[in-house]
Amino acid sequence: MSSYTDETVRSKLSALNDSQDAIVAVAQWIMFHRRQAKRSAELWLERLKESSSHRKLMLVYLANEIVQQSKARNKPEFGNAFTPIVVESIGVAYDGCKPDVQEKIKRVVQVWRERNIFKSETQAEIEQRIETIERKGSGPSKSVFGGGLKLGSGFLGGGGKGPDVPLEFVPLMKTHKEIRDKASSVTIATGTANTEYQKQFDTEHLPAPPVYAARLSALLKTLDTADSAIKGAIEARKAHIRNIERLLEQSKTALAKDEQTAAELQKKKEKTESTKESVENLIMKDLEESNGNGNGGGDGTPGDKTPDLKSPEIEALTPPAQILHEPEPPTPASELHHRHSIAPAAPPYPPDFHAGASELLASLSAPLHNAGGLKRTQVEDTNMFEGIDEDLVNMFKNEGVQQQQQQQQQQKRQKFEPEENDDDEYVP
Repeated sequence: MSSYTDETVRSKLSALNDSQDAIVAVAQWIMFHRRQAKRSAELWLERLKESSSHRKLMLVYLANEIVQQSKARNKPEFGNAFTPIVVESIGVAYDGCKPDVQEKIKRVVQVWRERNIFKSETQAEIEQRIETIERKGSGPSKSVFGGGLKLGSGFLGGGGKGPDVPLEFVPLMKTHKEIRDKASSVTIATGTANTEYQKQFDTEHLPAPPVYAARLSALLKTLDTADSAIKGAIEARKAHIRNIERLLEQSKTALAKDEQTAAELQKKKEKTESTKESVENLIMKDLEESNGNGNGGGDGTPGDKTPDLKSPEIEALTPPAQILHEPEPPTPASELHHRHSIAPAAPPYPPDFHAGASELLASLSAPLHNAGGLKRTQVEDTNMFEGIDEDLVNMFKNEGVQQQQQQQQQQKRQKFEPEENDDDEYVP
């Protein structure tokens, strides 16, 4: 292995190709000189800025090989050296490249996230830088604040946008972004200046005066560059602090206003509760006075404020009016006899006839008892028609005579007709 110099590193980076063997070989050589890890990272970023799109991708592959192998071998020197410049370097490599190259760079960043190559804060800044570059190409976006990608953002393939940012945070976000951009430049400039300074003053053998003067002039330029970078970072941080203080003052003012409002609301609440208690006491006092006057007799004295309450009117309980029915016309004797003849037994509630009428009907319906069976013994009871209308008595008599004649004719027919079954016998 050759000795480590800047020219050697630059030559190896210039001769790098996209083959796996070439990338692994250069990575092995750089990792061998791990004491120069910081300088190697600076020279790598310098070459990255000067390279074309395709060569930028190869340099990103080289950095990926170095940081992953050093982490696997537990050599933190290269991780520490690339952490300050990786955000800027990925932004330089990603910006302006073709879409296929950008997709490959995205894949490298995703691998870093999956394997936790860098700290979460650094990883979030890398992804945020990529998202910012993508928004530049697709127009202004509302979400440019915070570390890391939002869920559904373009980097993760969702194509979504983050939440809206309040207006008071816009100046804060601008200064924060400016600080982040200048931090990597300051790291590179100061690192180069310190390295060159050590070369010129930490050596026992000084070169010839003309050569030494030229080197000192170059060192002054390097120091001026580092000084300008650090002054720019200082101004950016001061501006950021001013924005933070302004936001803090706004928050303090809003807090004081909220506290004053809370105190006023507390006073109103206490006054309302006191008034409510007084009203309730007044109501209870009036109720007690009303109850006391009511127990004293309620004679309508001036002290009695409760109005007299009258009992509700109740309708008297009266029996329902009797419905008068017109008397039914008298039932003919033939109808009465027919009803009596077809009834299977005596009705539970016999019709309320006059005693004389009942005896008359019984005599008419009774069978004959004389020997000849042709005549009926007439009941000569003059008292049975007492109290009955004369027309009704005559009607009963005529009906009885007609019935007696019909029975006689029936008996005559039975003499010449054969006897029938007893089951078909009619029972009056």
